[in-house]
Amino acid sequence: MYLKNLTVLGFKSFAVRTSLNFQRGITAIVGPNGCGKSNVADAIRWVLGEQSAKALRGGEMADVIFNGTDSRKQLGLAEVSLTLGDVDTEQVRAAGVPIDYGEVTLTRRVFRDGGSEYFLNKTACRLKDIQQLFAGTGMGKTSYSIMAQGNITQLLSSRPEDRRLVFEEAAGITRFKSQKREALRKLEQTEQNLLRVADLIREVKRQIGSLQRQAGKARRYKQLMTDLQHLETQLARHQYDVAAHEIREREAASEAARAGLEEASAEVLRVEDELLQLRERLGELDREIAANQQRATELAGQADREESRIQFHEERLREWDRQNAQAAADIAQAEERKRAAEDEMAAVTERVADTEARLAGLRSELETRRAALAEVERDLVAKQLAVRQAQGEAFGMAQELSRVRNELTALDLRKQAHTVRLEKLSAEKVQVEEERVRLEQRLEEFAASVEAEKAGVLAQRGTVEERQARLRELQQALQQAGQTLDGLTRRQAESRSRLQVLEQLETSHEGFGSGALAALQATGVLGSLADHIRVPDGRHIMAVETALGHHLQLVLTERPEAAQGILSDLAAGRKGRASLAALDWGLGTEDGPAAGPSAGAGEGAGIPEGFRRLLEVIESDAAIRPVLDGLLGATFLAPDLGAAVAARRGWGAGCDFVTGTGEVLSRQGVFTGGAGNGNGKPASSILARKNQIAELRGVVAELQEALNEAGRQRGALQAEQTELQAGLQQAQTELRAQEVAVATHEGEFKALEQSRRVLHQRIDTVVYEIESLAEQDREGREQREALARRLAETEEAERGAQERLTVLNGEVEALRLRRDEATAALTETKVACAGEEQALAGLTRQKGPLSQRIEELGALVEQRRGECAGYLERKAKSEGEIVEARAVIERLRHERGLANERIAELNGQRGEMDGEVREREGVLRDQRARHADLQARRGQLEIELAQRRMAMENLVSRIWEKYQVRLEEVRSECITITVADEGPPRVHVVTPEEMAASGAATDWEAVAGQVGAMQRRVDEMGPVNLVAIEEYEEAEQRHTFLSGQHDDLARAKEQLLEVIQRINTETRAMFAETFEKIRENFRTLFVEIFGGGHADLQLADAEDVLESGIEIMARPPGKQLRGISLLSGGEQTMTAVALLFAIYQVKPSPFAVLDELDAPLDESNINRFVRILQRFLERSQFIIITHNKRTIGMADVLYGVTMQEQGVSRIVSVKFHKAEDAVEHAAPLVPPAEGPQVETEEDAPRAKEDTLEVVMAK
Repeated sequence: MYLKNLTVLGFKSFAVRTSLNFQRGITAIVGPNGCGKSNVADAIRWVLGEQSAKALRGGEMADVIFNGTDSRKQLGLAEVSLTLGDVDTEQVRAAGVPIDYGEVTLTRRVFRDGGSEYFLNKTACRLKDIQQLFAGTGMGKTSYSIMAQGNITQLLSSRPEDRRLVFEEAAGITRFKSQKREALRKLEQTEQNLLRVADLIREVKRQIGSLQRQAGKARRYKQLMTDLQHLETQLARHQYDVAAHEIREREAASEAARAGLEEASAEVLRVEDELLQLRERLGELDREIAANQQRATELAGQADREESRIQFHEERLREWDRQNAQAAADIAQAEERKRAAEDEMAAVTERVADTEARLAGLRSELETRRAALAEVERDLVAKQLAVRQAQGEAFGMAQELSRVRNELTALDLRKQAHTVRLEKLSAEKVQVEEERVRLEQRLEEFAASVEAEKAGVLAQRGTVEERQARLRELQQALQQAGQTLDGLTRRQAESRSRLQVLEQLETSHEGFGSGALAALQATGVLGSLADHIRVPDGRHIMAVETALGHHLQLVLTERPEAAQGILSDLAAGRKGRASLAALDWGLGTEDGPAAGPSAGAGEGAGIPEGFRRLLEVIESDAAIRPVLDGLLGATFLAPDLGAAVAARRGWGAGCDFVTGTGEVLSRQGVFTGGAGNGNGKPASSILARKNQIAELRGVVAELQEALNEAGRQRGALQAEQTELQAGLQQAQTELRAQEVAVATHEGEFKALEQSRRVLHQRIDTVVYEIESLAEQDREGREQREALARRLAETEEAERGAQERLTVLNGEVEALRLRRDEATAALTETKVACAGEEQALAGLTRQKGPLSQRIEELGALVEQRRGECAGYLERKAKSEGEIVEARAVIERLRHERGLANERIAELNGQRGEMDGEVREREGVLRDQRARHADLQARRGQLEIELAQRRMAMENLVSRIWEKYQVRLEEVRSECITITVADEGPPRVHVVTPEEMAASGAATDWEAVAGQVGAMQRRVDEMGPVNLVAIEEYEEAEQRHTFLSGQHDDLARAKEQLLEVIQRINTETRAMFAETFEKIRENFRTLFVEIFGGGHADLQLADAEDVLESGIEIMARPPGKQLRGISLLSGGEQTMTAVALLFAIYQVKPSPFAVLDELDAPLDESNINRFVRILQRFLERSQFIIITHNKRTIGMADVLYGVTMQEQGVSRIVSVKFHKAEDAVEHAAPLVPPAEGPQVETEEDAPRAKEDTLEVVMAK
């Protein structure tokens, strides 16, 4: 393998594409300091993968791009291509680079935006591929194949650990170390993955335990909710039917109330219409009275205003007489002053005319002399300008002749170079265009794929945002549900507390006498009469309690003997008095058991409307019914006390009557009544307390049902929240995966776009160069033709200019004399003219004030005369106004008297009509009161209807919201509940025939209790994860998958450890063997180069061969052993040369670049360096950058680097043939003055026979 070609474009000072062809042997690159020859070594180092801008003598990588000069613009990219010939394909494949060609071209590009590219045989590749290609070959950015003068000190003085890199490259273990680093990186990733997988397995195991419990709970919850749904929908259907029946009853009552309301409304409207007509007539009278009053007031005001107008005009007459006399005096005085001013004005005007005539003559003479002077000055300036132009033309022609001759020669050379360059650029343009078309097709396909993935990401992001919004709504709903539960719990606690107090009062028989309380403690007592009766309608409680009186505390027993025994105990123990009744006897009334109009007839027969038996409003057990019949059998509930009195006089003789407010009319004719405590009930109402207890029990049950419902709603919300959170997590995971895929593909897409931009930039560069070359050719032809013509014209013009210059100088002197004479005459005339102008200005200043005073006095006279005429006119007008005003006053007084008479007449009519309005208003109040009563009755019915309809709607809505079941479509079923000894009650659905056969009906209270119990069981279960069953199965599958992944990672870790161990073993043996060989070679070469002395290489840590640093020891002849950093520059260089070639003896590099390595060497050391170099020519190829003539003399090919254009490097190449008979030193190289010697794109092409062949003598 050897370096065949190096092509540079835009790299540092190589502004144009420059190609260097290398051959086996030695190639020398020479040139003056600063010409850019070291940039060749930098280009080789850079294309081999150098990443440090500092190593390339720059601050950042963009610094290697040509930055432009005064005559060239900067480039947008730098490109270097390196071609290797005779490549061993087997060795390359072993390095992991699949290449089947014997010639390999590496290309590297960098752009100003920071982008870079690598190509291997024009195929894009990675930097890693290039590093693998050169691993173990001795080539590379840090190998010993590229050695500069500055690297000598760095190699010898660097740390021992850094110095071993050169030895590793020679040992060929760099590739293995790279593989080891890759294996260690993979091992670290594998260990991290093992830790993550282990954490995931532990987390999944923990989730499985939790999910297993949740799944079992979810299954129980589903079964319980199914049973609860069935019972609750049947209960709701029953409540729905009951509410529908109540609605039909109240709708009928509401229709009757509506008919009465319409009749009352019609009567109210009729009275309102009559009242409205009366009020409208009354309003018309009021408006007419007010109009007449206003008219009388206005007439009085008008008369007052006319009196004031008369006084005003009389005062004005006196004022105008005075002002007229004053104006006449002002006119006489002003006319006298005006005549005096006019006389003075005439004298001044005459003097002004004389002065203006003299001044006009002087000004005419001044203008004539000024024009003459201006004409002379213009002629003088024109002549002077002509002289300068003639001088400039003569000088310019001489310069133009010199420039034309120089440019003609340059244009010929440039045209030849442009022709060759255009051919190369055209071929390159075609190639790049084809590559651009292929890349555009790939971009279009890739863009469609990326857009589709982005659309998927947007859709998935919308799903995530939608679920997040729903999750926030659920959190708010859960918060509200919690607040609702808290409120219901507080209300239930309050109701329970009140119920407990009332139940304690009922249990302790609060309000009973001491005797009754003692009797109730006796054996065989069945309780009090109040314990066994109920009054469902609270409006009748006072009537029942009033009618029963002290009998509410009646103690009941089975037999009379028990009652006698209890009374004896009370008497004996002095425990008070009590009334007792035995159920065996019952009770009778004074007039028989069926007193009243219903005696001997059916229930309610013969009772007038508004009356009813008091027993009808009482509910009781059948056992105590005889007792109630005896106490209240002849007692009736009357609408009021007056109706009771009328009934007793008729059909109710021998009966007791009681009203709803507690008023009593006994059969003996005794009236009982009076004011209550404000609410129509006794303060210690026993029966009202029983109703309150029943009502509170219903409230507590309703609140419990509401609590159960709220708990179910919260549970459903929590389940939905759990399910939504799981779905949200999955959607977010999918979104992240999609976003990663999109980001990856976008990165690939951007890389393709970057490649496209590079191609476009390259096309633009090629097109720009083609257009620039064509434009330069056209401009060269035009310039050549123009310069030839210009040469002859310039010579002729120069002779004519000298002749014109002599004539013009004489004319200029004559014009200067004429200018001086004209200037003196002009100054004299200006002085005379200034005197006359000053006199005229004084007269003009006197004339102005006189003219102004005459005009002001004339205006004053006219003004005063006008004022006098106006005074006389206004005086006549005011006298007429006074006469007219007095006539108007008389007319207004007459009209005012008529208006006052009409006001008195209208006030009488208004009094009569006002009485009629008050009478109709009383009738309207009565009708409205009746209408309000009817409306209130109907409103109450409507409220009751709305309440029951709302109850129905709430039932339907609650069942639908909870179970998504339409209550109207639910079929009623017959349900029985069996209470078992153990376990919850069992619910059975039976047919109507089975229910009828059993003689029982559905106990809906028991059903409601069972629903509440089941709901409490649901609430006690707490939040239930309904998706736990699916999550449990997924967790089991995930655990199985992760366990398999863990096993695979463990096996991979073992394999990586084996690979690392094998690499360590092989590299340790290879490095130790190579190090010993280099050590022996270094000892031998050092003694040979220095003619004696001692040198050695040692490992800093002999136990750690793989990582130990390398110490270099060198002692030149006659010197004590000391640190190599203290050696002189020449000694250090020769020591480095000995080390370099010691390595070459073991592992020669295909080529080596030595950048001014011989600079610090003297003549004797140069000879040694050359001899050593000649020994390795068969093993390697050398590119030497040097100034030394002895080194140059060894070269087979010589490249000279020049900088003809400031800032732009160019190459000149030369081949040598060595002669047999040579002298000791070679003559200096002097290229011929003519003939093409450059090999750059801007220079002429070099044919084969044009190559300069120089014979060097030894």
